[in-house]
Amino acid sequence: MNQKRSLLFLAIALFQGIAFFSAMEGNAQVRPARANSAPRPDSLAVAPSDTTNARARGDIETTINYKAKDSIRYDAVSQIMHLYGEAHIDYGEVALDAAYIQINWKTNIIDAEGILDTAGVLQNKPLFKNGAETYQAERMSYNYKTKKGRVMGAVTTQGEGYIHAETIKRDSLGSIYGRHARYTTCDLEHPHFYIKATKMKVIPNDRVIAGPFHLVFADVPTPIGLPFGFFPSPRKRGSGVIIPTFGESNQQGFYLREGGFYWAMNEYMDMRITGDIFSLGGYGARVQSTYTKRYKFNGNFSLSHTYIKASETIGAGLTTDAVYNYGTDSRDIWVSWSHQPVTRPGQGQFSASVNAGSQFYNQRNSTSPQNALSPAFNSTVSYRKSSPNSPINYGVTISQSQTTRNQRNEAGEMVPVQQMSFTLPDFSFGVSSQSPIEWFGGTLTGRWIEGIRIGYNLNARQYVTNNISAGSGLGFPFSRALGRDTIIAINGSNLSQIFRNARTSINHDIPITLGTVSLFKHFKLTPGVSYSESWFTKKYTYRNIPGSNLLAVDTLKGLHRAYQYQGGVSFSTNLYGIAQIKGKKIEAIRHTITPNVSYSWRPDFGRPEYGFYQRVQRDSLGNTQLLSRFQGLEGNVPGPGLSSALSFSVSNNVEMKVKTDSAGVFKKVSLIDAFNFSGSYNMAADSFKLSNINVNLSTRLFNNVGVTLSGSFDPYQYVNGTRRNAYLIEEGGFRLARLMNLNFNTGFEFNPQARKQQAESGAAPTTNLPALQRTVTAADYVEFNIPWTLSVDLTSNFTRDALTDRLINNATSAGINGSVTLTDKWAVNYTTSYDLKNRILSYTNLGITRDLHCWQMSIDWVPFGVLQRYSININAKSALLQDLRIRRSGSATGRPY
Repeated sequence: MNQKRSLLFLAIALFQGIAFFSAMEGNAQVRPARANSAPRPDSLAVAPSDTTNARARGDIETTINYKAKDSIRYDAVSQIMHLYGEAHIDYGEVALDAAYIQINWKTNIIDAEGILDTAGVLQNKPLFKNGAETYQAERMSYNYKTKKGRVMGAVTTQGEGYIHAETIKRDSLGSIYGRHARYTTCDLEHPHFYIKATKMKVIPNDRVIAGPFHLVFADVPTPIGLPFGFFPSPRKRGSGVIIPTFGESNQQGFYLREGGFYWAMNEYMDMRITGDIFSLGGYGARVQSTYTKRYKFNGNFSLSHTYIKASETIGAGLTTDAVYNYGTDSRDIWVSWSHQPVTRPGQGQFSASVNAGSQFYNQRNSTSPQNALSPAFNSTVSYRKSSPNSPINYGVTISQSQTTRNQRNEAGEMVPVQQMSFTLPDFSFGVSSQSPIEWFGGTLTGRWIEGIRIGYNLNARQYVTNNISAGSGLGFPFSRALGRDTIIAINGSNLSQIFRNARTSINHDIPITLGTVSLFKHFKLTPGVSYSESWFTKKYTYRNIPGSNLLAVDTLKGLHRAYQYQGGVSFSTNLYGIAQIKGKKIEAIRHTITPNVSYSWRPDFGRPEYGFYQRVQRDSLGNTQLLSRFQGLEGNVPGPGLSSALSFSVSNNVEMKVKTDSAGVFKKVSLIDAFNFSGSYNMAADSFKLSNINVNLSTRLFNNVGVTLSGSFDPYQYVNGTRRNAYLIEEGGFRLARLMNLNFNTGFEFNPQARKQQAESGAAPTTNLPALQRTVTAADYVEFNIPWTLSVDLTSNFTRDALTDRLINNATSAGINGSVTLTDKWAVNYTTSYDLKNRILSYTNLGITRDLHCWQMSIDWVPFGVLQRYSININAKSALLQDLRIRRSGSATGRPY
């Protein structure tokens, strides 16, 4: 038996000797055979009684792969393997790298350690990986049978956190115990900050539990500490407490904000319940939730409520606007909901975008400048369905909009009021245009008759608003009691009046196309006919009030219809002009002209037999006026007057062909994107037959500066501000028309690095600008890889005063925004606008961000206006320690806190 054991050791020594000489030439890789795959013994041999070695090798669950760059030495007597120089071991999910590794086959223990270099610095420290866990230490031991370990001078990762400890032990369940440990999210070997504890337990992918601990910043201990600590680090989302922020303000006093509970309901949905407490009696509460269903939908929901106690000192001396003065208690509520479906062919799509609440919620509570400055918010909830195999589509939409505007109260003072309108509901049904041949099962073969196509669209909607119309929009003087629109509060006592004021309509539209006929290969002739009809639940009848020039309105309930039909034909072609230049860079310039001439005819729907209009006496002199009997109602009401109009338009586009390299590669450069003008001539009109001439120009200078111009020219004369039925050119001279209004807009954006990336990859340039309707700070959208960006825009609007015959500047403003990355760590974002007409600065914001490696500092400053404020934040980058922060802020309506 001893002889057989000696022969076994000799065979193993010979095998390892071969591995040793191989390792001397380079890397060695040896894979001992598994116990169950050992050579089959001789059938005549007697089994040994001592099976210790067999049991030891049977404890190996899988193949152990090991290698070393320098050498591998095996001690056959003590059954210890020595690996020298960049040693490596793989054992299942376990991997170990170190300068020196020792494997003891008897005790099932693997030892590893680094090596000191000539400067006395420990190199090639043991790096141990067990699945997602990583440890780095000066020395370590690991029992691959019991899966227990001991680590000295260790650094291990747990999620986003790092644990440094003098000694770490690991039990068979995977839990880690550290002594004199430090927990941090800084990835440096010598971290900038850490939580120091005498004892620490880590349950991988679950939590970190610490005994008495305190915070250390830049190796300076702080008095901030607790008797115990709990730091969750789950593999999946986990529920937990949200630590509130604290501070003091002039309005709320001392407060705790955004404290509450995060509930990870399941893998599809979560909920965040937080609240605010103010020492002066106010409070806030909010519920937020996000949800997702892969391949189906995703969304988020938020409900917020705040109460701010009245204070006569808030905003005193800064503004007289009632929005920013708190003479009475403020109770506000806001609801936000976003639901987005995943588009799937043939499936219905339910979507929602809701932003609604109290009148002054965003001005008084929002930290987003976009929300605080916006006077209007819209909400939409809809369901739509269409099928690729069917021409039928339908949808249902419920919408709401709210706008803040000023209204004069009973005392004659202008006060802000909230106008709200609802569409309850908006139903649409449509049938795509089809050829009648398809209705009867015919086959389309490309004949001209197949161009005749008929479609159908139906739209039914009910419009409700708290703006009670009294007829002032009808363009006629009414009695004083009925002559002014009024916005009333939305409450139970006013609902009946609001719904009585509702406007309901059902619209039908039947578009008919008669196909396109080609003439002489270069011209296209397109005839068309259309018919539409609207149904209303009421219409108006007007009567004069005796002894006055005022008008009274009577409402007739019932189902009333208004219809219209028209026909026409259009004629168009394309003209090309090419100038061959053959220069060094420019090859040619092409000018494309697209003229279009069309004729349309529509009867006079203002005649009494149609019943859509009523002629009323305007004054005692016998002057009369046509008023629509459906004025102000939802729906399509035809206009009065016979129309036999000839319309014309000309579109121009100029492009240049430029050589890009010596190989003869060309590219197109647009010189003028669009230069269009259009107008019409109504041959059936008794006066002013020629319409205004509309002109617009769009181009891009230097491939970066966009310029847009649009204007309207009136060809008729004006005398003392009154338009005359005489052409301007009849006055003499060369004035064909008078410019009546002009809109000008230009802007450019410089982003050198993004333009370079775009040229190389063809991708759209990145930007540092935040999206609208999103709460952000400077730290949220800073990209340190962009050296600088600059965006400038200029907008101006002019209208001609008929009396003075001069163009009046209605509004002119300039805006600048962008970012500058001063260094790899410093970034500045800025945005401002200036009202050139009134010579005042509008909203201005400056953001400064400093990257502090594992921390980040951000400064957000609004230096002017009612929204003047500042905010300074210093917080840890890691989401695990996001509540570890320092914050200081202040505003124009409260002292710094």
